[in-house]
Amino acid sequence: MAHQKKPNRQKPRTEHWVHVCSGMDGSEKMLMCFGVNLHDYKWQYTGRTAKVKDPHYDAYHNFPVYAVDINGKKREFAYGEYCMCIFGLFARG
Repeated sequence: MAHQKKPNRQKPRTEHWVHVCSGMDGSEKMLMCFGVNLHDYKWQYTGRTAKVKDPHYDAYHNFPVYAVDINGKKREFAYGEYCMCIFGLFARG
């Protein structure tokens, strides 16, 4: 009998996202993260999504992940809409 390679049984690595804030889109405090207002930076969509948990209703959502350059350092965050006009912002934990 030929030697068969065992399947990889390791769990896939999952990223942990920490809730920063929730609120109405456009509110000034809504986009405060990494010590700056993210409205002041150009967002670049990374092509990835993050599975995040709504801190109020424990429901999971897939939010797009964006990157910004803050003082030469690339920072990533997930931002999306939970329900009509209520958004959430998450950073890597």
